[in-house]
Amino acid sequence: METQKQKKPLEGIKVIELANYVAAPIVGRMCADLGAQVIKIEGRGGDAWRSTSANHTKTQFDENPLFDIFNVGKKSVSLNMKTEQGKEVFFKLLEDADILITNTRQQSLVKLGVDYDSLKNRFPRLIYATVTGYGYEGPDCNAPGFDNIAFWSRPGFSADMAIDAAGSYPVNSRYAMGDAISGTALFGSVMTALYQREKTGKGDFVTMSLYNAGIWIMGGCIVMAEKPYCHEYPEKRNFGIAMNLAYKCADGEWVRCTVFEFERYSPKFFSALGVTEEMARLGITNMQIMMDRAEELVPIYEQCFLKKTSDEWLKIFADLDIVCGRLNHFKDVLEDEQAWANGYLQKYRCTNGAERVLTTCPVRLGSQGPLTLGEAVMYGANNRDVLEELGYSGAQVDEMMKNGTLG
Repeated sequence: METQKQKKPLEGIKVIELANYVAAPIVGRMCADLGAQVIKIEGRGGDAWRSTSANHTKTQFDENPLFDIFNVGKKSVSLNMKTEQGKEVFFKLLEDADILITNTRQQSLVKLGVDYDSLKNRFPRLIYATVTGYGYEGPDCNAPGFDNIAFWSRPGFSADMAIDAAGSYPVNSRYAMGDAISGTALFGSVMTALYQREKTGKGDFVTMSLYNAGIWIMGGCIVMAEKPYCHEYPEKRNFGIAMNLAYKCADGEWVRCTVFEFERYSPKFFSALGVTEEMARLGITNMQIMMDRAEELVPIYEQCFLKKTSDEWLKIFADLDIVCGRLNHFKDVLEDEQAWANGYLQKYRCTNGAERVLTTCPVRLGSQGPLTLGEAVMYGANNRDVLEELGYSGAQVDEMMKNGTLG
């Protein structure tokens, strides 16, 4: 007997995405993976991330995995919101929508008449979700924000997570990592509001700023910087538990152990490195002493790790039940059996048919298994079917294409 297909948890939920770049669209991507109908509204010219991402991969828009990773599974409508007819279509889309996601700046939303205060009474069940750079209050509430500044730089990560050593530079962010973290956090808030609405019948205003998300993620570091702790950043190479730092191996790769129980694991660690007698002579008898004398110990351990390859060290420490891992490169993840076994990576096809790899939504439900990827979508690809579902005739859609309401 054929088993009935498991219904996805957000089937029947309609999401309108008036957003570009990454932080807000990632909420739509996660909703789409979970079964929601997500309609992406792209202004004339399309989401700016389409061209930015294609420039990085040096491809055309029909092979654009850096865009698709945040947008598969959606429908695209190329709607000009600056026309009265465009706004009319937008309001029709909202009539039965459950969630609106936007990262459009507040001044523009107010000018268009689609800010939360303008819509909340007209669509009382709508969950209105926004991403800003710095929040709605304070001197920078209207400042534009990208994750490399609002998420990584202003909360302290870029400068203070560098190593205090000659030739060290601030850490660089890449390809919207902070946006992805912020959007994932906003997704949780949107789901909370959706759950609340099921009990109260009322929508809500849900917001996340890149700066807020950055402060939250770096919270432990920020707490350690306050008085009386006054932890100094950036840290030196030899700061901390010497056993737990990263060390370069004979093959040029790096490994890192994690040991917090000194009495249980340090004898094994010292034996593996062949420094048992030297550690005894130096009086390294507890974790605090090891931390206080890291400047002496790190050079010793550095020379030891250079005697074997990373694979050799990984086996040695695995046999000793000491947690150890290689500092992988991004390309290594693509070949990682563990990632494929759990569905953290999946293959998909670009619009031009090329097979590529995307990362999957980090939500796991026992009833679902790994969520499957939706299809890539081109700019305005769903203009006709979405508008005809709203009741517009084919002739009316054609006219909107001619008069600039649709791109």
